[in-house]
Amino acid sequence: MKLAGAVSQASGAVNEDGYGVVARDGDVSAAWIFDGVTGINGRNYLGGASDAQWLVAKAHDHLLHLAASDMALPDILGDLVSRLIVDWEEIRGAVDLPDSYDPPAACLILAKRYGASWQALRLGDSCLLARDADRRHRIHAASPNNAFDHWLSAEARKRRDAGILDIKALLAEFRPQLQAGRAKRNQPDGYSILECSSTALAMPEYLDLGRPAELLLCTDGYYRAVDHYDMHDDEGILDASRRDVHGVLRALRAVEASDPDCQRYLRFKPSDDATAVMLTVD
Repeated sequence: MKLAGAVSQASGAVNEDGYGVVARDGDVSAAWIFDGVTGINGRNYLGGASDAQWLVAKAHDHLLHLAASDMALPDILGDLVSRLIVDWEEIRGAVDLPDSYDPPAACLILAKRYGASWQALRLGDSCLLARDADRRHRIHAASPNNAFDHWLSAEARKRRDAGILDIKALLAEFRPQLQAGRAKRNQPDGYSILECSSTALAMPEYLDLGRPAELLLCTDGYYRAVDHYDMHDDEGILDASRRDVHGVLRALRAVEASDPDCQRYLRFKPSDDATAVMLTVD
């Protein structure tokens, strides 16, 4: 497959997303995206722009080697997590972390070609869209894993309809519930996520993609164009991303800028880091 386009843009000062590809002479054999989970520690401890960005940078560097190998996806994930554990043990010995420290984590999608077919690995709620040559698409997308987000959205909707919505106050009020949700990472009653722990191996999702004509990997910040703003359906965002992923993102940012108080399109921050990688066979 060929790289039709890729984009990654921060919503603020720090971009906690990331992406990468393995290609030779324009032929892509692997691609991945990260969506770093913004920490709730109140400060950064690991020496980078953010602790989530530290994790994404480490994982990206490892995948540059691992995704170019012939290893099966479960083996790639196992090796990646082992390397991240080593990275974590090295840095945690050099910094003073509080007992309440929220460790870094990230969503990951890795798509890789084996022979003529593609397979994918997913941890977290980032989105993968695959469309066959006959334009049938299969979606493996966000986000069944976060019941808390759905509940918080319902609470916000009630307050907005009553004319008393204050997003910052709402998030502060429900901070304990947010912290409890973080404790459900890679737990049977929680959600999968990449982290510097063997628990990241507990519940990955593996997907057999067959021989797609198009693949779109994107973080939830980019997929807002579909599930928040109704700018596209799944077919539409595939078409638009094939034409110009940068154009999709510009249009998305324009919608967000038109609703800075998050009242028309209910959400808990005006914008999010957004990343997309679009692959096509022609």
